[in-house]
Amino acid sequence: MKSLALKATTAARELSGVPQEIQREYAASRPVSLEVFNHARQFLPGGETRSVTYYGPFPSVIDSAAGSQIVDVDGNQYLDVLNNYTSLVHGNGFGPIAQRVGPLLSAGVAFASIHREQVGLAERICSRLSSAELVRFTNSGSEASALAVRIARHATGRRQIVIAEGGYHGSVPPFVTGEPDIVRVSYNDVQALQSAVTEKTAAVFLEPFLGAGGVIPGTADFLRAAQEAASAKGTLFVLDEVQSLRTAPGGAQGEIGLTPDLTVLGKVIGGGFPIGAVCGRAALMDSTSPFTPGRLEHAGTFNGHLAAVAAGSVSLDYLDGTAIEKLNTQAADLATSITAVARRSGVAVAVSRAGSILNVHPLTAPAQAVESGHFPAFRKTLHLCLLLEGVYSATRGMINLSTALSPDDLDEITKRYQRAFERIAQYPVLLDRTQK
Repeated sequence: MKSLALKATTAARELSGVPQEIQREYAASRPVSLEVFNHARQFLPGGETRSVTYYGPFPSVIDSAAGSQIVDVDGNQYLDVLNNYTSLVHGNGFGPIAQRVGPLLSAGVAFASIHREQVGLAERICSRLSSAELVRFTNSGSEASALAVRIARHATGRRQIVIAEGGYHGSVPPFVTGEPDIVRVSYNDVQALQSAVTEKTAAVFLEPFLGAGGVIPGTADFLRAAQEAASAKGTLFVLDEVQSLRTAPGGAQGEIGLTPDLTVLGKVIGGGFPIGAVCGRAALMDSTSPFTPGRLEHAGTFNGHLAAVAAGSVSLDYLDGTAIEKLNTQAADLATSITAVARRSGVAVAVSRAGSILNVHPLTAPAQAVESGHFPAFRKTLHLCLLLEGVYSATRGMINLSTALSPDDLDEITKRYQRAFERIAQYPVLLDRTQK
């Protein structure tokens, strides 16, 4: 155990600006997590296989979960407000999904064939999104984005893609840093977007709100202008609703009145299983059809995996208008409560929100919150304090609600945020707005 404590202390020093007392308290209460993480580093680069799951001084290793509760290997319990980055809209181990998927495990879960479960989920998607005439499945939102790019380039004969600064459409080409065919514009800047879309642009890719970029909502004017600019230049308008499908019964496009040429989906349409999808106008989607001469080939061993599409159908069935309205109302109330308890603790934060997805920012105005790289020590400290208080959130401050959270859970989340803010208030340097 002495060697483990030494490693924890060494790792903690890597968190520049984060109070040592908080790092030591965190490490001391998670010796088994540290042991598992050190073992993982022997076989996984950096001890992880998904960038967002690492945080310093070392991550808590989750052992089990049920509903709104998760437990790590050290026995620490948390209220889950991360929900695997918005994919678990009904919480952990949702009973109806388990009941639907369980029998499939002995009946075959992957066939080299279409099956009725695929058709069932595709039908549900088309009934929700008025712009969706046909659907094609992938294994993730990232893969869906890559397919949407291929369709756009195939349809237009162009290569350039316009996206927003701070936007995220997956860790696949061409969306990775340095790709020459990507043009980035400031989010919510209508003029910049209109200037960027030219006769060389194959598609404009936008999220209705910046998800990974801080949950910054897009204005209706900006999103409509993007659709109009794309149409004027013979460019495809692609709306990334991987996260935003959960914010309204018809997605953000239905709420705002958009008609994208293509929509990218993921997260909730898999009910916790890996999945993605592209849907949109039949004339575009048919470019992948075997009945189309010169078709765009698109394959994938696990596209439309039986367990994923079956779970996704259940997820959408339970995520009806009533459930969405309740989640959005709860999120609005929670945003107000978190802001209030922060103020009472002497900590100024802003909480941005899109539906039932929120982001807590160490700033005084939501308009500034897009500058999500600011105050990294504050963000890391708040994250560790929340873990110590039993709240499992994202390092960047993003949280989201699930239908598994009870009114008592939501009250408890507010109390735990207050205790986390009170911890931070003991370190005035973290509140210094000149610290970047």
